[in-house]
Amino acid sequence: MDRTRHLADSESKYRLYFELLHQKITEYYLEARDIYNMDEKGFLISIIGKSKRIFSRRQWDKKEV
Repeated sequence: MDRTRHLADSESKYRLYFELLHQKITEYYLEARDIYNMDEKGFLISIIGKSKRIFSRRQWDKKEV
């Protein structure tokens, strides 16, 4: 483990992180099913159901989409 990770590895810092995470989840009314990719990059809110697609009539008729 490198030095910076070792210094960050403390109970108080973990507690602070999860308290902040809980605060943001509550603040933005997030549900567990809407939280993905919990890693160093943060989390994403699911918006997949709201996406739009554009395709030709031929593709639709051939069931290519």
